[in-house]
Amino acid sequence: MKIISFEVIVLSMTIICIVTPTLGQFVGRFEDSQSRQQCFTPEQIRGTCMALSDCPQVTEVYNSTDDSVGTEHVLFLHRNCGSRSVNGDPIVCCTRSTTKSQIDPTPNPDITNLILSQISTTPRTHTRGQQCLTPEHHLGTCVALSHCHQLTVVYNFRYDRVGTQYVLALHHSCGTRSVNGVPIVCCTRPSTTTTTTILPIPEATSTTTTTTTPQPTSTTTTTRKPEQTSSTSISPPIDLRLNSCLLSPGVYGECIDIKRCPSILNQLREKGNDPVLVKFIKASNSLCDNVGQNVCCPTEPGPRRLPTEKEGCGEPNLVSYRRIVGGDEAMKGAYPWIALLGYGDISLSKFKCGGTLITARHVVTAAHCIKHDLSFVRLGEYDLSTDTDTTHMDINIVKNVSHSNYNKTDGRCDIAMLYLERNVEFTDIMKPICLPNSLSLRAKTYVDTNPIVIGWGNTQESGRSAKILRQLTIPVLENSVCQNSYKAMNLSFSLNQFDKAILCAGILAGGQDACQGDSGGPLMTSEQLDNGEIRFYLIGIVAYGYGCARPNIPGVYTSTQYFMDWINDKVREMP
Repeated sequence: MKIISFEVIVLSMTIICIVTPTLGQFVGRFEDSQSRQQCFTPEQIRGTCMALSDCPQVTEVYNSTDDSVGTEHVLFLHRNCGSRSVNGDPIVCCTRSTTKSQIDPTPNPDITNLILSQISTTPRTHTRGQQCLTPEHHLGTCVALSHCHQLTVVYNFRYDRVGTQYVLALHHSCGTRSVNGVPIVCCTRPSTTTTTTILPIPEATSTTTTTTTPQPTSTTTTTRKPEQTSSTSISPPIDLRLNSCLLSPGVYGECIDIKRCPSILNQLREKGNDPVLVKFIKASNSLCDNVGQNVCCPTEPGPRRLPTEKEGCGEPNLVSYRRIVGGDEAMKGAYPWIALLGYGDISLSKFKCGGTLITARHVVTAAHCIKHDLSFVRLGEYDLSTDTDTTHMDINIVKNVSHSNYNKTDGRCDIAMLYLERNVEFTDIMKPICLPNSLSLRAKTYVDTNPIVIGWGNTQESGRSAKILRQLTIPVLENSVCQNSYKAMNLSFSLNQFDKAILCAGILAGGQDACQGDSGGPLMTSEQLDNGEIRFYLIGIVAYGYGCARPNIPGVYTSTQYFMDWINDKVREMP
């Protein structure tokens, strides 16, 4: 069997793999515009439903029309998005989108006209531990099939020819080698433990492929401990990347404690003696490896873009909102996007940093707040001394990403993104803030304005942290003020330490400032929209200072304006 062969085009110094399409068999049963939905590939990689023409890595697989593996694989991606089409363009599950405008400013509907050259390919001879590429150009490692749980799950469903042939293609990517009778495959998430019930790889014929330069990957840190892989005889399969589980075809969930799964918990309270429900809960627990009281809780797809003003971001609680004239206790519910970062066990409630909710699934904070025991985020909190003031919510963090250029010495690029275990249901005390995402707000200067900083940090240097959320209005200064102040204390470590990546803010007379425990929290300003409504925008993240509220030493804040592209990229990379 011949595996996918590729043709190469060169456009604007970019190499793009592509070949001739025939869209006939992909035309769906009906057309609609709701294409941007979450989906999964046969390898259980999370993607987004979009037009085939906007997904070049799938287009190139499909265009190998003489290759049944490529054709059926793309058919699977089409079916996984409901076999739908938009304006005759089939919708497929795409893991790494690139719009036509990014590929070619004057796209030609006849894709064959874009082919500038064709290269012959030779089989690879990868061995275990070497890097490889999946048919969709995801970087992987050649490992034994028994060490690649997500592939054994796909392959063992023998009734699915697409799954079988897809794993076969990944076997070819590593040179069709085997070790002790176990085939070597290209795996994107290899495991250190083996899976069982692995069926033998069938014999195949010659293979052709190409060498493609993989795209650089960013460094991420996960806070969850690795889960033990389960036998692939379990049905439906479990995706262990994010404690995900598959309830039924196209319906995914998260393995979490039943007490944190309202949809199942409410049913249990209403009809706890129903034998059908009891059986369902037991089956749901087995999908989560029978761990504690965990169940496979249905979840909605995570957002992949920032919310807009029309969608309610940055909307203050109208009852609570008022202009601040000095540091004092905030009103309950005034800032529903404020987050506390919890470390260690949730029951111990150890909070050391703050953060800001920016979507239903993302919290932005400071990179220096990322520690090995960072585990959860608390939303809706107000008074830490009591559990009765508000209905707060603790949500596990499944992944965190610090800026790759974060410098611990000079504090530059002190920004990180937290990915939550599940979507936040917005309420009056839990909703996201806006960000300065428009061109006008990105270019705006906030010098001589008076934004607000909030948090539960120390009320004085070396003092105790506040129990009730506090707020303070501080002026934004020229960055040169911070540069001169810190240079005078021998705390200037690089030429770009005080460039446009930071905001300098503080009361030079001293006495009021952000302090220890406020790190990662928001510096925010209000803007009036054209319709007269007020919205809050996150313009800074509490980064560092020298002491607390000392005269002539303002605080340093990471500028969200400067990092808007990074923020948008990380939101799109929703796991």
